[in-house]
Amino acid sequence: MSTLKINVLTNKTDSGACELTNGATVGSGGQISVSGSVNVTGILTAQSYNATNVNVTGVVTAASFKGNGSGLTNLPTVEAGKMIAYKRIIGFDEYRTL
Repeated sequence: MSTLKINVLTNKTDSGACELTNGATVGSGGQISVSGSVNVTGILTAQSYNATNVNVTGVVTAASFKGNGSGLTNLPTVEAGKMIAYKRIIGFDEYRTL
């Protein structure tokens, strides 16, 4: 396989970033650093992804999340009346000491 050593890679009209239409592969231990925006269409699989603002439409699956979750929206909930009924049915009382 050939090796290219370059400092700048632009599109053929020299007016912006190049497009990798057949994808790109970064070997084990490699890293991609981006200053600016990253737009992904399809599936992104990452070992580690550090970002300050992530806007996702669809599904996010993770081994763990950090933080208290206070900013999460549109989560499935149970109405208070149903929760009280469920607690009575199973005999749960959070104020009872064991």
